[in-house]
Amino acid sequence: MSVRQLDRMFEPRSIAIVGASLRPGRIGTTVLANMAESGFAGALWPVNPKYDELLGIPCYPRVAALPKVAGGGPDLAVVCTPPDTVPGLIGDLGARGTRAVIVLTPLPPAVRQAMLKAARPYQLRILGPGGIGLVAPAAGLNASVAHVGARPGRIAFVSQSGMLMTAVLDWARQQSIGFSRVVSLGESVDIDVGDLLDFLAGDADTSAIVLHLESIGNARKFLSAARIAARGKPVVVLKSGREGDDRVVDAAIRRAGMLRVHSSADLFDAVETVARARPLAGERLGVICNGTSLALLASDALDWIGGQLATLSPETVRRLRPHVPDGMVPANPLDIGVRADTARHAAALAAMLAEPQADALLLVHAPTSAAGSTEVAQALAPLIRAGGRSVLSCWLGGEGVQAARKVFADANLPTYDTPEKAVRAFGQIVQYQRNQALLIEVPRQEAAAGPADEARRLAARQLVREARAAGQARLDAAQARSVLAAYDLVLADGVPCDAGRALLRIAMDVDPVFGPAISFGLGGAAGHAAGDRAVGLPPLNTVLARDIVQRSRAGRALQGQATAADGVHAALVAVAQLAADLDEVAALRLDPVQPADAGLLVLDAVVELGPARPETALAIRPYPQALEETVAWQGMPLLLRPIRPEDAPAHVRFFAALDPDDVRMRFFTALRELPPAQLARLTQIDYDRAMAFIATRTGADGQAETLGVVRAVADPDNAQAEFAITIRSDLKGQGLGTILFRKLVEYFRDRGTAGLTGEALAENVGVQQLVKRFGGRVLPGAEPGTVELALQLNGGLHAKSSEPGRN
Repeated sequence: MSVRQLDRMFEPRSIAIVGASLRPGRIGTTVLANMAESGFAGALWPVNPKYDELLGIPCYPRVAALPKVAGGGPDLAVVCTPPDTVPGLIGDLGARGTRAVIVLTPLPPAVRQAMLKAARPYQLRILGPGGIGLVAPAAGLNASVAHVGARPGRIAFVSQSGMLMTAVLDWARQQSIGFSRVVSLGESVDIDVGDLLDFLAGDADTSAIVLHLESIGNARKFLSAARIAARGKPVVVLKSGREGDDRVVDAAIRRAGMLRVHSSADLFDAVETVARARPLAGERLGVICNGTSLALLASDALDWIGGQLATLSPETVRRLRPHVPDGMVPANPLDIGVRADTARHAAALAAMLAEPQADALLLVHAPTSAAGSTEVAQALAPLIRAGGRSVLSCWLGGEGVQAARKVFADANLPTYDTPEKAVRAFGQIVQYQRNQALLIEVPRQEAAAGPADEARRLAARQLVREARAAGQARLDAAQARSVLAAYDLVLADGVPCDAGRALLRIAMDVDPVFGPAISFGLGGAAGHAAGDRAVGLPPLNTVLARDIVQRSRAGRALQGQATAADGVHAALVAVAQLAADLDEVAALRLDPVQPADAGLLVLDAVVELGPARPETALAIRPYPQALEETVAWQGMPLLLRPIRPEDAPAHVRFFAALDPDDVRMRFFTALRELPPAQLARLTQIDYDRAMAFIATRTGADGQAETLGVVRAVADPDNAQAEFAITIRSDLKGQGLGTILFRKLVEYFRDRGTAGLTGEALAENVGVQQLVKRFGGRVLPGAEPGTVELALQLNGGLHAKSSEPGRN
């Protein structure tokens, strides 16, 4: 995973087009024309021995003849030559100092490997081969064979299909939608979607990301980058193709906080929505139509997606009475009638914008003789812009509403061709916000596994290994009972099935892309026939398990049964832990399971065995329990361990115990309390990219208390990790900071990170002394009153990035 040199690719000062031409139909001809017309302000160097100049631009016979500039060669090169020439050209470009290359020529496997080998000594990054290139409008960059460029904007679009990329560019130009970056990945032999997500997550020019994916090569890398990107910006995904289980793909996208769409039409609409819609305060929709049939279309579409109509308050009904046809009572959907003029449209919209129970509005308008659509749009657009609420619109028709759509597009308001598309867009916003809520929801405190639990799980691991070594394809009943019992799952013995109670099914299967996946649904033959199955990825906690249950039909059977639902949640968490612990369990079926007074009874179980999976088979790295360590401090035992999402309540108490001055030292600003999103970022970390160690003990009240925390986030290249440390104010100066910092240093040294860096206020003498004790340096900061902290761990320490990470 790396963003190395991607800035050269997207913001080059000079570009070489190797294989530039004037011959019709040649890739080099199209790329040269696109670059010549794109407004690129840097140096453009065609390379082709057959020409002295192309389009009035001097042409060079070979890479070695290119002008010498700072850095030695062009920042970016676009290669459009025959396959057998590509490896040699990559070597030549690397030797000249080029660090990013777009290879548009498709290559056979042997040539691809030769190309990568040639690039390796120079750390040269390659986009492609194949694909159609990239477009970065603000930089005047159209290094592609697309037939049309892009307007500047703040949406990044990354596609594994070149044809879909050109279609989106064509559609977006018609809709006046702009882009920050548009990238065709091609065969992704080097730069892949994970790299681009990492780059775009920190790209100040990008406020939203849209992805089209056909395959996912490295699930852990992809999800790690996606979870970071989606915490900061909306990420919309169209996944096509059928690699693995599509419900697992859904679960992965949901777990990362992204939004999935399921068709190219929905992708176009999602671009419109992401570009223009405002956040929702809730999930209740108000609808305004100038016709009864339009109201029915909208309400039917909302019912189809399981949406919720807002209930109008008495005050809104009173305000609307003069603006509905005679004999009608204002209701939602609101029908203002086919004879509604511009004034009635404006009055109805103003009243609905003031309705506190409507979280968003949908305007559906068809042309009538009573009011010109363009005039209506011109009157409503300023009201919506000033209203502060998300308003989606549908101007239903052809030429008669084109000008009205343009009025709304120019006002940056989302508009759709049909009521159904507009309602689906509303559903997309709702689903996206639900996915985001899962990222910041605080789980309840989970009981940590004690020594007895660990002993049972070790015994279960040994049992599975011995069964596998003996050639068993599955565990027998007694073995399955022992393994399940180690995870508090009770396999019933001779207990009859109670058909009057809910019969459920819990399973674990190994997806070829995302690894172990946990599913829940209706059990038995009826459940299989119904196809009821909601899926989640391990590791799980109660919040994530509850989400799986709520997405299934079986979950509805548990409504009103709090004890039974808690039992199911606990069982799902346990099965996820089993999947992480027992890497030789290839599949697990608990079917049926039945709620019982004591929790959950497993009436039948099948545990299949297979080759051991590597730890990396889990798409999301589980809690690294092996890093837990008990140390002596102040004459008492202290547990040092990675932070968990369930530590959030203790973290709130820890923050409340800090002096205001210590809060300012840590966050560079005054904070009275941690906002929910900030609390989630601090406690729900990606162990594959970041680490936070806490010092914890059981307090006098029996609750776990956090005494200090040290954390760092590594960059995608593992060149440096930016750290921060906080000790509870009443415990400073007692050696706790040294204990925690040593733990962090040892961890990042073991993972091969080059160095730790940080930023502190100049008055924060304590952290400066701490870094110096470990052999680090204190340097002047980029901002007045700050210092930079640097500690080399392995090899050379890379320079600190300009954007400090104050996690």
